[in-house]
Amino acid sequence: MSAPPRYRWQPTTAEIAAGAGIPASQVVRFDHNTSPFPTEWAVEIAASAATMLNEYPGATYLEIRRAAAGYSGTAVERIAVGAGIDELLLLAGRAFLAPGMRAAAVVPGYPLYEIASLQVGASFTGVAAAAPDFVFPLDGVVAAARNADLVWLCVPDNPSGARVDDDAIDAVIAATDGLVVLDAAYAEFAGDRWAPWVERNHNLLVLHTLSKGFGVGGIRVGYGIGHPDLVDAIDGVRPPGSIASISVEVAVAALGAPDRMASRVDVIISERTRLTGELSRLGLRVLPSSTNFVLCDVGSAAAGVADRLLRRGLVVRTYAAGGPLDRYLRFTVRTPHEDDRLIAALEEELA
Repeated sequence: MSAPPRYRWQPTTAEIAAGAGIPASQVVRFDHNTSPFPTEWAVEIAASAATMLNEYPGATYLEIRRAAAGYSGTAVERIAVGAGIDELLLLAGRAFLAPGMRAAAVVPGYPLYEIASLQVGASFTGVAAAAPDFVFPLDGVVAAARNADLVWLCVPDNPSGARVDDDAIDAVIAATDGLVVLDAAYAEFAGDRWAPWVERNHNLLVLHTLSKGFGVGGIRVGYGIGHPDLVDAIDGVRPPGSIASISVEVAVAALGAPDRMASRVDVIISERTRLTGELSRLGLRVLPSSTNFVLCDVGSAAAGVADRLLRRGLVVRTYAAGGPLDRYLRFTVRTPHEDDRLIAALEEELA
């Protein structure tokens, strides 16, 4: 069996600042798809939780399950928890795949789907979404799903930003006798509510994160919605204390304030429209997005443009040379001031 591909961690902001010879305060992360809004509302909550750090968190994480169930509109027994979607993806691989089993996903996509599959000895089939638009390859995914024990879906999609039609998702779920694990990291930006889907599809597990719409990526909390049997399987392979006590308190508070989240999501969506217009004005082809980022065809100079932006402290998402995305850069939607800095730098670099 070949070794799983290695997930290459991005450099820290401090490392980037040192390399560019600029203060860390001048670095803007357009590569992480995180929220541009600070979390001053969490300071008092974290301070209170910090007085009990001598104790382990409760391993059932019932507080998060209740808060996530209330927000999602489902029952507590349908909620699984983990340290972000990343841990939940790896746990799903451990719970539902084994040597000799088969997994499938659209490529290009999030590398962790393949890693989670190969780490447990399963095979992985990548169904190609073709450039330049990376349209969801429905026929290919349905064909792969018929032979798969687990299908990884990303809705809306990363890296394209597109939101596949509901009918296509239904077709994939219906095509497989296995499990569909749907990564819904950007659900809040698409207005998706997945609890009704889970209630009518026992072979569907939907994974959510608090890193994107809720804007608390630093606490590393995610949750899944699925049939209680799927939740039990995840709990059966989950370590007892992967979510810190402070993270529990902040997550519960975040889930309990959906209006705050929704108002900030609305601001980001509005700014996404503006940023798309400005990038198009510069001559870049911007793919339609239902997320908090946009994917742009920059052409053969993409890598060089990204390198020069990095020297200015503007960190954008790049892709491997020779791959299907090597002409593309991905930009997280941030504040108007930060986006204007990106636009001005691109205008100079592309001149």
